[in-house]
Amino acid sequence: MSLRMRLILSYVLIIVLCLGIVAASLVVLLGDQINRLAMARLADTALPIYVQFRAAARGQVPLNQAWTNLQEMSQETGTYIFLLDAEDTVLKQAVPKDNSWTPPSKLEIPKPPTDRPTPYRGTYTAPDGERFIFVAQPLAGLFRPTNPPNPETLVLAVPRSQALAIWADFAKPFLWAGLVALAVSILIAVVLARSVYVPIRRVTNAAEEIARGNYEQQVPVDGPKEVKGLAKSFNQMSKQVKHSQQMLRDFVADVSHELRSPLTSIKGFAQAIVDGTAKGKEAQLKAATVIEDESKRMMKLVEELLEFSRLESGQVTMVKEPVDLKELLQQCHEIFSMHAEEKDIKLKTDIEPLPPVIGDIDRLEQVFSNLLDNALKHTPAGGDVSIIARHPNPNFAEISITDTGPGIPAEQMRHVFERFYRADPSAGKAGAGLGLAIARQIVLAHGGDIMAKSTLGKGTEFVVRLPVQSTVSPQTSRS
Repeated sequence: MSLRMRLILSYVLIIVLCLGIVAASLVVLLGDQINRLAMARLADTALPIYVQFRAAARGQVPLNQAWTNLQEMSQETGTYIFLLDAEDTVLKQAVPKDNSWTPPSKLEIPKPPTDRPTPYRGTYTAPDGERFIFVAQPLAGLFRPTNPPNPETLVLAVPRSQALAIWADFAKPFLWAGLVALAVSILIAVVLARSVYVPIRRVTNAAEEIARGNYEQQVPVDGPKEVKGLAKSFNQMSKQVKHSQQMLRDFVADVSHELRSPLTSIKGFAQAIVDGTAKGKEAQLKAATVIEDESKRMMKLVEELLEFSRLESGQVTMVKEPVDLKELLQQCHEIFSMHAEEKDIKLKTDIEPLPPVIGDIDRLEQVFSNLLDNALKHTPAGGDVSIIARHPNPNFAEISITDTGPGIPAEQMRHVFERFYRADPSAGKAGAGLGLAIARQIVLAHGGDIMAKSTLGKGTEFVVRLPVQSTVSPQTSRS
């Protein structure tokens, strides 16, 4: 069954259930009212009968004629009419034409707890279980005690099932109102179901298109709040899937491009050795050296690709231990100071007191080594490279690696952390462009962040923010 039909049927079921509850409530609440109404009708019928008996008792109307009138009334109205003596014995009775109940010889109807001869009403259950609604009119004192036993009570009774027929007068307008309400409610239910179903159907169709490889899918954000949230989430997912697929294609293209160059060199020099183009020991040694260098380059590229893939997928487990950032940065300074001297670059440090960081010291060293290597690589002779460490916030430490190189154009800044991206294409075989991408993944795995700032002609700054463990007071180090 489709979602649309399930929604409509659910709404209809709820509507019918509510209407049923309303109808049952009306039956319960109006049940006593129906009984009172039936008794009132019987009382209205009993009053003219009582008047006829009073006239017969005064000799104004023959008693036989009065009783004949009662029998005709009983036939027409379906009412049982009884004359009872003081002991509730039935003296006379008039029963409807199609009666299915044989009255007993004695009607023990409940009487009010009073000696005053006043009319009363109530319900009566016959010995066979038949239930009646009755109205009793006292006749005591109307007839002379010459022909005992004299009638003492006039009783009019109708079966309760017949009294419930009064419900028909009430049920018809309620029934029509209920049917109209049901029809309108079903129409509203269809509209509501459509408002939910149509946006979900759009999302389903769009998802099927994405599964077929059509990633240009966006759905309108409309409908109920939850459906709007679903549409927004789907659109975001669609963009991410499209971006991921584009990144995958770019990744395959970049890997193919990066591997093509060393493979071409290896194939060319290997062919030169095989076919004898490289003659002599010196030429063969040169060809073998190139093959070895390109093989190492390929191995390094593959290792970096595997490392980046593991970092990006969260498969690398970072060691969680206290790391002294001051000591780590000073160690990096010592490692790169000789290389800086060879290039006539001044490598400076400015380290404020820093609290320890919980993380993997080897991975963090890899981050700062990569940033320093890039800074020295792009800084001309006579330039400066600085390691600056600050604690601007109780929650994190901030380490900056700045250089005085040519800088990075603004349009290229958003690509610096992408894999295989090299701001300086002339770097050639200097690297595969994975260093900054790996560094970013390591920093993110530590719960930190890394960003780049650059000004053309003035240099570039990479800022690493790492969450700290607690506040300590190490000594400031400057060199």
